[in-house]
Amino acid sequence: MRGSGDAGFSPLLKIKARMNDIAWIPHPGPQTDFCSRGEFEVLFGGAAGPGKTDCLVLDPTRFIIYSQFKGLLLRRTFPQLQEIIDRCFRLYPLIDTGAYYKASEHRWYWPSGATITLGHMQHENDKYNYQGKEFHYIGIDELTQFTDTQYLYLHSRCRTAVPHIPTRVRATTNPGGVGHTWVKARFVDNAPHGKTYIDPITGMSRVFIPAKLTDNPTLIENDPSYVAKLRALPEIERLRLMDGVWDAFEGQVFTELSQRIHGIDPFDVPPEWEKFMSFDWGYSKPFSLGWYAIDFDGNMYRYREVYGCKKDEKDIGLRWDTQKIARKIYEVEKEKISFRVADPACWSKPPKKGGFQGPSVIEDMGNEGLYFIKADNARILGKQQVHNRFKLYEEIDPTTGEVLSEEPTFYCFNDNKHFWRTIPEIRQDENNIEDVDTDQEDHIYDEFRYACMARPIIPQRVHHEPAGTFQAERKRYIRAKKYAARHGVSMEVAYGRIR
Repeated sequence: MRGSGDAGFSPLLKIKARMNDIAWIPHPGPQTDFCSRGEFEVLFGGAAGPGKTDCLVLDPTRFIIYSQFKGLLLRRTFPQLQEIIDRCFRLYPLIDTGAYYKASEHRWYWPSGATITLGHMQHENDKYNYQGKEFHYIGIDELTQFTDTQYLYLHSRCRTAVPHIPTRVRATTNPGGVGHTWVKARFVDNAPHGKTYIDPITGMSRVFIPAKLTDNPTLIENDPSYVAKLRALPEIERLRLMDGVWDAFEGQVFTELSQRIHGIDPFDVPPEWEKFMSFDWGYSKPFSLGWYAIDFDGNMYRYREVYGCKKDEKDIGLRWDTQKIARKIYEVEKEKISFRVADPACWSKPPKKGGFQGPSVIEDMGNEGLYFIKADNARILGKQQVHNRFKLYEEIDPTTGEVLSEEPTFYCFNDNKHFWRTIPEIRQDENNIEDVDTDQEDHIYDEFRYACMARPIIPQRVHHEPAGTFQAERKRYIRAKKYAARHGVSMEVAYGRIR
């Protein structure tokens, strides 16, 4: 059986496979590359269909000759894990007829004493179910369904006291999902594909092995219509699953945001520019403080942030009381501020025992000498103002109609790391596509939305060339070319995403 296999199997494994008339060998190219890499972390990703899951299921079996070996294979939820369970039942008995599965433990036992456990991690805190455990091999299917904190916690579980058994973390994925941005940053963007990257902090190695459907001829032979099925998908999903494009993911709201364009190195903000602050309160969830400046052309700059998020814990607040937040504002804010806006919920009074009401957040801030105006919390209009700030506005030559330049009206300092971490990940609400999903780390987004509504952009009347004319198509070509250069995508992708 030739297919999604492993070139690095131990000799013993190959012999046992041949005894069962099975020769499971990876196809040349990405499959062989994935199965032969020695880095601590390897991500096998990109398009659908290159045989990623079979590679992940079979890769750890090279170590089953060692009695001490412990492997772990994961999916995000238990229903998703069923696919892994089914594949193990199909493939593992072909390797060794003595292997058996204990359903109560979700664990495969091999005659040598080696084990491979099948698990899931649906909720963030499920990672602690593996606390105190040791695995030599951790394999994660569809990594973008996991959070970065879940993934990094698993690293602490990948360890060995047996010198001849190496520790390895292996993962497969398609673009998209809640972890799209961090997976892209960790594996796809930091080094040329297929080249080893050494983490400057940990000194550990990792590599990204991209693959496409054409790298798995077995699937194409067995299901020739699969290509047609992928071509019929909606554009973004087709780009991700067929072409392995990482530039966009399904449900991404602010596709126009690019750090190449909107990011700017910190500078001393001129004292004569108007400055204001925006505040989204949080206790168990993070609070967000953002400082903004408006230049004489009406451009907005986010020049400082304080994000009340627990270190190394995504979307977990610091549990600071209002007085401590106020003291932090005084600590970092040395310049003159024109005004401050805050979430209208800050005016609500919390209930207390005996039917009394406690002071509101705004009252507590006032007692510390800080005063706010109530932010406009119109969600749909606020989202549109965020789009307006990210939008590139054209300067057009009135004589030739040529686009001379394209500039945004918003810039964010590059050291606002939490802004750049969270805003690109904002997803739309599946039940209301005009709004964002509130069940995500959206605190900086809300605070930024208040700021945009405090200084809204009033759209100017724009003359549009009739569709299909030479001038209209020429302008569209120029915009697509610039978009492709900014985002590093093909012209085909750029044409599909410009407006």
